[in-house]
Amino acid sequence: MKPFTPTSHLPEFAAEHATSDAERSELAEFFARLGALPEPHPSDLGHGRARLLAAVSQSEERFAPLFAKLSHFFDLSAEALRSIFARAANEADWEPGPLPWVSLFHFQAGPALAGFDTGLVRLKKGMPFPPHRHLGNERVLILDGGYFDHEQRWYGPGDIHDMSEGTQHALQMNPDRDVLLAVILTGQIEVVGG
Repeated sequence: MKPFTPTSHLPEFAAEHATSDAERSELAEFFARLGALPEPHPSDLGHGRARLLAAVSQSEERFAPLFAKLSHFFDLSAEALRSIFARAANEADWEPGPLPWVSLFHFQAGPALAGFDTGLVRLKKGMPFPPHRHLGNERVLILDGGYFDHEQRWYGPGDIHDMSEGTQHALQMNPDRDVLLAVILTGQIEVVGG
């Protein structure tokens, strides 16, 4: 199989989802990196897919297909995002959240979001986020896993969930896998009746 290069055409499934030249460029770079992976030894073919998935899931490239969306979301370059995900791989850089099954990773977003609370939020699979009220706006981009809101609407990877100031609701995390969110807050969240 010929390796993918940035000058190659994107696979049809990737080209269908690219909405801009920047996104096409990010996807081309991602496929180029995949094409640079070494060929597996024939005896490893049974374990090759598992190893590839494990390697990608542990690297800053895990969310590369969402980098165009994340760049716009956080007003950051792909390079800055790679650096953030590399730092987020270190468990010691996360802090406890407002509930035992929530952890937070704060970082400074780009200039368009100066003064906002930005970062990543990780929630354990199957756990609820209890009824809460938004004292400011919250914007969430789901990176991994997903959740149901109080109206039983599903939010999964790539979805954006906007919650306006004054709204109140609860969330139920996906029972199958932990949930990772990219978050922008303009105010606090108050747990109702907590």
